[in-house]
Amino acid sequence: MRFLSHFSMAVALAAAGTLAISAVPQEAHAQKKKKKSKESEIKISKEIRPKVAAIQEAMASETPATAKPLVEALLAETLAPDDQFVAGQLAIQLGSSLKDTGLQESGINAALASGKTPAEQQASFLFFSGNFAYGGGRFAEAQQKLQQAFDAGYRQNNVGALIAEAYFKENKFQEGLAALDRALEAEKAAGAKAPQDWYRRGAGIAMKNNVNGAAGNWTYKLVEAYPTGENWRAALSVYRDSATPKLSNQENLELMRLMRKADAMESERDYFEYADAADPRRLPGEVVSLLEEGLAKGDVPSSSSYVRETLAAARSSVAADKASLGASERDANKSANGKIALATADALLGYGDYAKAAALYQSAISKGGVDMARAQMGLGIAQVGQSDWSGAKQAFSSVTGSRKSIANFWSLWIDQKAAGTTAPAEPAPTAS
Repeated sequence: MRFLSHFSMAVALAAAGTLAISAVPQEAHAQKKKKKSKESEIKISKEIRPKVAAIQEAMASETPATAKPLVEALLAETLAPDDQFVAGQLAIQLGSSLKDTGLQESGINAALASGKTPAEQQASFLFFSGNFAYGGGRFAEAQQKLQQAFDAGYRQNNVGALIAEAYFKENKFQEGLAALDRALEAEKAAGAKAPQDWYRRGAGIAMKNNVNGAAGNWTYKLVEAYPTGENWRAALSVYRDSATPKLSNQENLELMRLMRKADAMESERDYFEYADAADPRRLPGEVVSLLEEGLAKGDVPSSSSYVRETLAAARSSVAADKASLGASERDANKSANGKIALATADALLGYGDYAKAAALYQSAISKGGVDMARAQMGLGIAQVGQSDWSGAKQAFSSVTGSRKSIANFWSLWIDQKAAGTTAPAEPAPTAS
C-alpha cells in the first residue's frame, strides 16, 4: 500500500497555500479591511518583525539555505500565537523550497500549536503532521494526528488506510482493522469504493495474525466489493484455512460447491480438496463430474495418480449408486425421521437432480432427527441449482451455528448473480 512520500507531501504543502506575510503590513491596505477581517488578521509583534524581514530577505536571495538557521532560531523562541503561526509558515515555505522535510514538519507543528491555522487548512495540516510522524516511526503520534484529520473531514492521500497502518506497525491489529473498516465505510458514505488493496490488506492482516473471527469477515468484505473469480477463490480459501474450529468434511464440501459455482476453482488443490470432501465412495457422481471438468479445463493434470485412482473409484461406483436411489427414495418416504431423506438428497444433489434433492431435503427438515443446519444448507444449494434464488436465500437465512458464515457467502453470491456481477456458473454435474 502506497502512501504520500515526503517529496509528494512537499509539493502538496506548497499547493495547499500559505499565508503571504509582510513584516510591516501596508497601511493603506489595512485601512480598507473591514472590522471582522482586521480581527482575523495575523499581527506580527514589533519584537520579531526584524527577524521575519531578515528571514524573508535570505529566502529571496540566491542562497535561501542561509535562512534555515534564522527560522530554526525563531521557532525555538517562546512566541505569541500570531508570531508562532508566522514562524511556522516561514518554516513550511522554506522547507518546501529546500525539500527539507524536518523543517516542514517543524513548521506544520508550530502552525497547529499556535491555534491560528485557518479552519480550511486545519485538517490538511493535521494530516501532514501525522504523516511526518508516521515516516519518523512515531506511530502513536501518527494515529492521533491522522485520526484528528480524518474526524475533521480530511479524505485525501489514503488517510484512513494510513491510520490503520499506524496501528499495524505497533501490532495493534484489532484497532487497525477497526480503523480500516471506518475508512471503507467513509468511502461508501461518499459514494465511492475503496481500493481493492485495502480489503486484501485487512484480510491478510486478519489471517496472518489470527485475529479472532476477523478473517472470515474481511474476506467477505473483499468479495462483496470486488466479486471476481480470483477474489472468490481467495475469500473462500482464506475462510476455509482460518476457520476455528476446522471445517468438517461436509462443511468443506458446502464451501467448495460455492467455489465451483463462483468459477473460482483453478488449482489442483481446489479440485483435490473438493473430491476428498465429496468422497468417491459417498458421492461418486459429483466426484466424476468435478474431476472431468478439471481435466477439461486443464486445471488438473491427467498424469496425476490421484486423479486416475479417484476417478476410477468413483466411476466404478456410479452405476450401482444410481441404481440404489429409487429404493432409497422409497425408504426415505416411509421412514419416521429424516435421516434417509437427508442422505438420499445429498446423493441426488451430487448428480444434479436438484428438484428431487430439494423435495427430500424439505422432507428431512419436516421429519426431523437430522442436523437442521446441514439440511437447510443442502436445500439452499439444491434451490440454487434450480435458479430458485428467493427460496435458496430463505433456506440459507435459516442456517445457524458453524455453517452460518458459509450460508452468508452463498447468499452474497446469489445477490451478485441477480445483479449480474458474478462469474459464469459451471455446468450442472452429470455422470453416466
